[in-house]
Amino acid sequence: MQEKLQRQEPMIVVIVTPLNSIMEDQVSSLKSKVISACFLSYDGRVVSTFDDGDDEVGNTDEEDAEGKVRLPTSMSLSDLKNGCSNLIYAHPEALQSKEIMKILHSRTYQERVCAIVVDEAHMVSEWYNLLHFIGTCFLNFIDLKLIFRVSLKGDEFRPSFKRLGELTCIFPKAGHIALTATATPTKIKDLAAVLQYSSECVISLNPDRPNIYLEVLTRPPNVRKYEKHDSLINPISKELCEKLVEFPVTIMYMESLEALGYCYQYVSHDLKEKQYTGEAIPENRIFAQYHTDYTQDMKRHIVNELTKETPKLRLVMATVALGMGLNAPSVTRIIHCRPPTTLEEYLQEMGRAGRKGQQAEAILYYNNSDISKSRKGMSQSMTSYCKNEQTCLRLQLVQHFGFNHVVYSGESIKCCSNCKRVFSRGLLE
Repeated sequence: MQEKLQRQEPMIVVIVTPLNSIMEDQVSSLKSKVISACFLSYDGRVVSTFDDGDDEVGNTDEEDAEGKVRLPTSMSLSDLKNGCSNLIYAHPEALQSKEIMKILHSRTYQERVCAIVVDEAHMVSEWYNLLHFIGTCFLNFIDLKLIFRVSLKGDEFRPSFKRLGELTCIFPKAGHIALTATATPTKIKDLAAVLQYSSECVISLNPDRPNIYLEVLTRPPNVRKYEKHDSLINPISKELCEKLVEFPVTIMYMESLEALGYCYQYVSHDLKEKQYTGEAIPENRIFAQYHTDYTQDMKRHIVNELTKETPKLRLVMATVALGMGLNAPSVTRIIHCRPPTTLEEYLQEMGRAGRKGQQAEAILYYNNSDISKSRKGMSQSMTSYCKNEQTCLRLQLVQHFGFNHVVYSGESIKCCSNCKRVFSRGLLE
């Protein structure tokens, strides 16, 4: 772009993203490759970056040669004003703060900003379209370390997402891109309207992940509380105890903190001294838990482990707190102990498996209570997916996103649990 516009100075790209974890991961990776990048705090008052990669960095892990986690370092606001970073990551709220707005309107930025990128663009509608809340409640967002008051009207929740179209007006000559892996045709139109895009060009790819085997299974009802948990964690715990560091790297999404705590203790009791690789310290455990109340250091350690090609951490039991923007190339299995409320959420979460193209599997458990109409936010499309016992799960998933065919072209038995069942019946007949 710099060459195309015949500019002497490097151009600037502003990336809007909803979570600190995504920013830190991206900026750390860019800086390890000696690419100028920074990220802003939620309020836009603090600018952070990472030290450039040194000679020992041939990998993208956020750890130095001694195994210490790389931590962000501060950067001055004056450096930001002078355009010292070519890639700037920020929350929508930061970009709409008075100080940052002044910077965006400055001559430096008007001349050098060549693109505005909205990452995880599906969140633009999801953040403010929370119309299922009754009364008021408080939600604790761990990545932002802030508490937001959520009112009956979802539009009041992080309203800055709804104002992202202002950036299109501030930089009318720049390129504007919205990226998401989970947007239906209807949502794409909504996004274009909110972002104030005109004559937009939509480039869409089939969301089918042919290397991921899809499986849907039932679990015991909620009234059988401990049996419900045992039926899921028992086979996983036994497999981990047997395979240890050869256990396929797995993320297991739990239905609640209570379930997570129970399953974590279950695995710990089963493995005993086998749970450590080396010294008996938390960092050497081959399984972990990830949730809102966990320490920031341990959460960072878990994410760093999962980004490695061959992590010693093999099983992570987590809430949805372990989510968006996670680049975990070694994960080969995603297990949902309870279905998400939408197929968009499910595709996001199950898509964290098989990132290197390796064979992977996504297993989804449900009972009647999980897909009940009384469950807040439960979509009909997710219910239909769970209850589907006849047609291809893979085809049903891509059809929800506007596609009529799958990318997968292998054997039926390796496509999904429904195709496998049909194939097996054919053999018996």
